[in-house]
Amino acid sequence: MNLNGYRKAAEKGDAETQYQLAECYYNGQGVEEDYTEAIKWYSKAAKQGFKIAKEVLDIIGEEY
Repeated sequence: MNLNGYRKAAEKGDAETQYQLAECYYNGQGVEEDYTEAIKWYSKAAKQGFKIAKEVLDIIGEEY
């Protein structure tokens, strides 16, 4: 899936895709690194119970 596909699915509320989009922003994959945007998408996924997103936020010290 390309970045536009990730964004569309993430905006529709798919938690796994929200996590993947966050990873893209966090690691600068296909986009410029943007930690604020990454945390936004990690948080959305975590609020839906996506465990890995919660773990990442715990590691980087952000609340969701």
